[in-house]
Amino acid sequence: MRWRFRQISDLAVLWAGHRVVPVTLIAFAAIWAVVGLSFSFPRQWFLLTNMVGTLIIFFILLLVQHSQNRDMLALHTKLDELIRSSKAGNHWIAAEKKDADAIEGMRQQHHGQISESAN
Repeated sequence: MRWRFRQISDLAVLWAGHRVVPVTLIAFAAIWAVVGLSFSFPRQWFLLTNMVGTLIIFFILLLVQHSQNRDMLALHTKLDELIRSSKAGNHWIAAEKKDADAIEGMRQQHHGQISESAN
């Protein structure tokens, strides 16, 4: 089930990120408005389509966020492995999970070490 969701998510993100999609959606919305006004569709019809469009956009947003979260997790895992295999201090591993004050303290300490080694 999980791999199927990832497969669907990847496909939706790939599809939604294509450069033709925004142009197609704008053209579709313009045609829809012209046809709806010329055939005098009721106002509720436009409200319904607005709601459906909002739900679709929200769903795609969630899929993109899921894909982005997975990519960031993989990136952090790779960075942690590079830190482990280098001469860098292990205190930098999983720095993204620390609070903002701890990260700022680590950054200040790192910049202090750089300026001391330059002298």
